[in-house]
Amino acid sequence: MQAQIQTLLNGKDNIEKIRDAIALILKNELSNQYALAETAGIESLEDFNIGVYLESARPWELTENEVGGNPFPLVNILLNEMRRVEGKAGSAIGRKRYTASFSIDCYACGNAESDGDDARQAALKAWRIAGIVRSILMSGFYAYLGMRGVVLERDMPGIKTGIPSNLAESAAAVTVARIDFSVSFYEDSPQGDGAELEEIQFEVVGKTGEVLIRI
Repeated sequence: MQAQIQTLLNGKDNIEKIRDAIALILKNELSNQYALAETAGIESLEDFNIGVYLESARPWELTENEVGGNPFPLVNILLNEMRRVEGKAGSAIGRKRYTASFSIDCYACGNAESDGDDARQAALKAWRIAGIVRSILMSGFYAYLGMRGVVLERDMPGIKTGIPSNLAESAAAVTVARIDFSVSFYEDSPQGDGAELEEIQFEVVGKTGEVLIRI
């Protein structure tokens, strides 16, 4: 039996493009929020200096970001799973409808040098970051995450907070607010004609997975 697919399958699937689009949207918008906070003269400007990471395995263990600064606060995007949606898949040959689930983890660290409760500060900051991320991704500007024709809808079922398990007894106060984010989309097979999408332009530099924009 001869191979029938005569094209190299080295391109990203739609699900990977969606994950990268989420990272790019957050990187651009969070960078803009920092600029707006700086212009407004916000006192706690460091709380708006939010790093964006992609599939970082243990971000709570980071001691510095790519430029040697404090890595917190940070947002880490994780692709958890994709599942086939039951029922009619779509009209195009090879095109199937799926739902993907993501975890968008918002990490914050309390200020140990302050006189207050740094664990409480970490929790408040994590929730605040999660609120900013929610406002960005659920904005009407990003109803299709910049991938109309592939993305059908996105939803945010909930947010919950916690402490990384190996930090439970640590002196460091780190809290994570985990956003559950789901995307309904079409995925194509080699025999199907997929939608033409603009290539996502960003780089992941270094072992930490921090997303950097290359102009």
